[in-house]
Amino acid sequence: MKCNKCGKEAVYYQKHSGMNFCKECFISDIMKKVRKTLGKDIIKQNIKIGMGISGGKDSLVMAHILNEFFKPIPNSKIIAFMVDEGIEGFRRDGIEAGIKFCEEYGIEYKIATFEEYLGTNLDEMVKIAKEKNLTMNPCSFCGVIRRKILNRMALEEKCDYLAIGHNLDDISHAVMMNYIEGNIKKLVLLGKNAEHPQFVKRIKPLMKIPEDEVLLFADLMELKYHKAPCPYSCLSYRAEVSDIVDELEEKHPGAKYSIVAGFERLIEHLDIDHNTTVCKYCKEPSASGVCKACTFLDNLDLLKNSKFTQ
Repeated sequence: MKCNKCGKEAVYYQKHSGMNFCKECFISDIMKKVRKTLGKDIIKQNIKIGMGISGGKDSLVMAHILNEFFKPIPNSKIIAFMVDEGIEGFRRDGIEAGIKFCEEYGIEYKIATFEEYLGTNLDEMVKIAKEKNLTMNPCSFCGVIRRKILNRMALEEKCDYLAIGHNLDDISHAVMMNYIEGNIKKLVLLGKNAEHPQFVKRIKPLMKIPEDEVLLFADLMELKYHKAPCPYSCLSYRAEVSDIVDELEEKHPGAKYSIVAGFERLIEHLDIDHNTTVCKYCKEPSASGVCKACTFLDNLDLLKNSKFTQ
């Protein structure tokens, strides 16, 4: 195969476009797509971006690209945030990969733990849920609490934005999950940032990059990322939806792009006010009187001693 851009030997065939790319043109194409996703309102001077880093391929590719963009820009800064949930035999490896990456590229980083914020870790929370016969998916309460901690870290560092390493696959899965559940309010929350002083606006630099291209980019750039899957991921409803969307993509290349593009057009016409409600416990923006994180913690009898209510 020859690269359709420059004629060199190709390393990747992009199914949905029918294009062949050599290494250099593929890397350039990814960088251009991310730059377009972010736009001039974000890639500019006098800006500070926090990055949620797990040590996996997505977060390290995101951090690598953001570092390339902001390194030459005066008065701009990126800072990495890592959250140790306390998953035995898993999370420390990811944290170490994140630390090594940041030290190699000279990126400032900060680490927080579930133990620090909640007085316990995820493994213990799963045990408590079982003891109380609560049908709580570990991925559900881990995700909302981790995001809450990242938001707190970004607030403390006075970041303008919080970058999350969600790729095209992640976004398309989230959209389809909410379509299936008929949860219009969550669709709006997925596509629109809350306007509140206690909420740092999210950006998703990789939202137009498929997971397989993120993986190839990481390998071509020789990034040393954490490869092991989370031991709780197999219990996720998202994993079932992922299989469905992946099958659609296999039969109809470009389906993931279509799902996200349709979602973006849809939310332009949806206007649900989600900016005025705050959680009565943590005082952060919430879709209801009590946010999901505080609801989970209350059910587990962990809310009173959590850092969120202090």
